[in-house]
Amino acid sequence: MRKKRVLMRKGKSSMSKNSTENNIIKNNKKQIILSSVIILLPVIVGVILFLLMPETIQPEWSSWGDPERYGSRTLALLGLPIGFFVVHSFSIFLVSRDSKNEDQNWKIVTTVFWVLPIVSLTICGFTYALVLGNSISGKVFVSALMGIMFVVLGNYMPKCKPNRTIGVRVKWTLQNEENWNKTHRLAGKVWVFGGIILLATMFVPMGKTGVTLLGLILLMAFVPVVYSYLYYRKQLKEGKWIEGNTVNSSGEKASEKRRTRISMIVSLVVVVLAFLFVFSGKYEVQFGEKALHIDATAWDDATVEYRDITQVEYRNQDDPGSRTFGFGSPLLLMGRFENSEFGEYTRYSHTSCDDCIVIFAGEKVMVLNGKDETETKEIYDQMGTFLLSSE
Repeated sequence: MRKKRVLMRKGKSSMSKNSTENNIIKNNKKQIILSSVIILLPVIVGVILFLLMPETIQPEWSSWGDPERYGSRTLALLGLPIGFFVVHSFSIFLVSRDSKNEDQNWKIVTTVFWVLPIVSLTICGFTYALVLGNSISGKVFVSALMGIMFVVLGNYMPKCKPNRTIGVRVKWTLQNEENWNKTHRLAGKVWVFGGIILLATMFVPMGKTGVTLLGLILLMAFVPVVYSYLYYRKQLKEGKWIEGNTVNSSGEKASEKRRTRISMIVSLVVVVLAFLFVFSGKYEVQFGEKALHIDATAWDDATVEYRDITQVEYRNQDDPGSRTFGFGSPLLLMGRFENSEFGEYTRYSHTSCDDCIVIFAGEKVMVLNGKDETETKEIYDQMGTFLLSSE
């Protein structure tokens, strides 16, 4: 009899999950279909470009002097929207499987359905514009998109009810409803404020703003988590902590602990990898017999033939302008830039050094430097030697 009762309970739990999943999908069927269609709309434009363009394409954001780096038109034109669709479908699946989301605020569920379709349209539109040769500021575009998203999500954050898939899902919020509500009210304010700051930096020259932007995003991610823990400690001190287990029944408690640990480990790994990516970029200037070559990580390499160079200048300072597309970090600026003097130009520079070398090759311009003044002067002297020997 005991085994029979256990089997009946498991069966009821399974039915409850399936019912929840079916209800969320059933009640939002039109939104799911429409959002899925919209997220795939760029495929139509991609197919047209696919048919008009050659087998391989050279993306407009490739580094100057590196014409051999070609990419698959299938990946460039069709891969993005299909990738967004897969992530979109997986997100809906996770949300629909969570029984707590059956009574979730409708604005939160609607946001889940529509965030990725909007991102798909904007990112794919930006990518296709670059492929067609249009000049668009990547910094302005990314800052605007992220700023608007954080403002909208921050506005809805306080309305989010306790669940296992959406929001600040840490141990202290999942076990106490008051902690959940307080943390999400604060997170909403932090995200709105961060979004406004991102919007304000759209037209600020790139310079050394990478540190500020990275710090801002990290604060937006970790401030709510730290606040949740501090509020938990406050409740303990005042004797007001009640482990209400807002998300799970007692039978799911151990399983939720495992999920929480896994979620925290995955989040930590993502943060560490992002940190390593940002701070691991580098480039090396190499002098060959016929050309100068820049071997870079985190961005494309570049090659400049000596015969194409018409003038080389050494400067004690310069104005980077704004990055239109490329790699930017607290340490490096690499990629396509634009300023009032050169217009569009290519840049490989260390933020630790103000000195730079400007290379003119016809209408094309490249700016580079070393980690410090001494290294920059060494590069300049070597360049003069190789230019003389190539004549």
